[in-house]
Amino acid sequence: MPKQVDFLVVGSGIAGLTFANKAAKYGDVLVLTKKRKADSSTNYAQGGIAAVFGEDDAPEYHIRDTIKAGEGLCHEKAVQTMVREGPALVEELHSMGCRFSMNSRGHFDLGQEGGHSRRRIVHAKDFTGQEIERVLLEETKKAGVSISENEIALDLVVQDRECQGIYYLDADTRQIDLIHASATVLATGGAGQVYNHTTNPPIATGDGIAMAYRAGAKVANMEFVQFHPTAVYSIKIDGRSFLVSEAVRGEGGVLKTKNGVTFMKKYHQSGNLAPRDIVARACLEEMHRTRSKYVLLDVSHLQADFIKNRFPTIYETCLSWGLDITREPIPVVPAAHYLCGGIYVNEWAESSIPRLFALGECSCTGVHGANRLASNSLLEALVFAKRAAKRVESVKALHASRPIKTKKTAVVGPNLLFQIKEIMDQYVGLIRSEKGLQSAKRMVDNFRCQFDDGIHIINAESRNVTVVAQLIIESALERKESRGLHFMTDYPKKKKMHCKDTIKEPVLRDAL
Repeated sequence: MPKQVDFLVVGSGIAGLTFANKAAKYGDVLVLTKKRKADSSTNYAQGGIAAVFGEDDAPEYHIRDTIKAGEGLCHEKAVQTMVREGPALVEELHSMGCRFSMNSRGHFDLGQEGGHSRRRIVHAKDFTGQEIERVLLEETKKAGVSISENEIALDLVVQDRECQGIYYLDADTRQIDLIHASATVLATGGAGQVYNHTTNPPIATGDGIAMAYRAGAKVANMEFVQFHPTAVYSIKIDGRSFLVSEAVRGEGGVLKTKNGVTFMKKYHQSGNLAPRDIVARACLEEMHRTRSKYVLLDVSHLQADFIKNRFPTIYETCLSWGLDITREPIPVVPAAHYLCGGIYVNEWAESSIPRLFALGECSCTGVHGANRLASNSLLEALVFAKRAAKRVESVKALHASRPIKTKKTAVVGPNLLFQIKEIMDQYVGLIRSEKGLQSAKRMVDNFRCQFDDGIHIINAESRNVTVVAQLIIESALERKESRGLHFMTDYPKKKKMHCKDTIKEPVLRDAL
């Protein structure tokens, strides 16, 4: 593997691969991924990409819907950028060979999801992410991008207040090495594995966020963890809860109690198409009220052929577990799904550390505010990856190679994943209290002290999950109100004084 590259990307989802393909025209690009190159949250995205293509739609409507869902915390300029630049990139994916579902007139078959005032979800049935990943991986071959699998990023190298690369562990050789880069791009995905019940794959351990924070980068809005309301209660695959896309409700799926009583209209005028934070809390409340471990999502009233054609992955997966969704309702529960906060970046995806960029779910661009609007995540990843790729040409031109100091000795850290997950599930879920958060903070602070500032060649993920858990808890304690995805029983109303980002300045205890 090269010891120096122009552009180093950590992560092989839609954000990392889009950047890599577009930056390849400016220099050599290396993508590191800690599993297989197709292992990413992108690959599991069922719903689609929200973009303005409908005849009755307009950018202003999409901007309005996004800002409304974000509960006062969206960065309006970032939202406008995403909405206006997004459709061209969706068209570009289509021209690359992405097999989006089309209607009889040869236009995108636009789906409907909660919080959207128009049908604007471009999809490939219910395996949109998988299809996008396939196309982008093919494009990397054409662009000459190198992808190295089984490489575990351990820590960023920051010297002279600039990011100069990363230390990584080769999982095959068990050797630690360093890669020097003109620009380092973190596209490491989310942190759902901080919780026991999550729709995220096992690799989603918040690595990029933790590494950036340790190195001195600002992070923001970590308290806003989105719980998807409809993960199947009885199906868990490779450590992740199986998700039933919001698009199912967009096509007529209805939430009911275990006794078959519909309930969403009493929580929101949009009923089953209310924003995710409202739907998820409604499901939890009904579970508590009826003393049930789940609620039901019913599509059995829809035509069986329509269900099989529109949602083949959901239908076939459920059937393989003995559940025929054309005949019986699906038992569902809320599960950790998406982190709206992350590494604080500007409109070019630049972090507070020069030459360090962050893209996708590990970043905080400000487009999601306090609650992500459904299917805006893939759109955000496309737009800001393109913008970062435009920016790195000048980064390369300004860069001059410098010697890098030797990193401290590698050490083995404790495995605390199980303990962290239990704490987060109990105290830092959909509904929080100040007392519970304080209890969680004491326990996680104690765990955090068990890691020193060396490179942790074993249990690096445990180290990262501990940092991310700490950031979520501390941010939640600072926000003494309820807004969007953050609900505090002690402070059930929004407060004007908290209508701002929660920015965490790192304490450089174990930075390089």
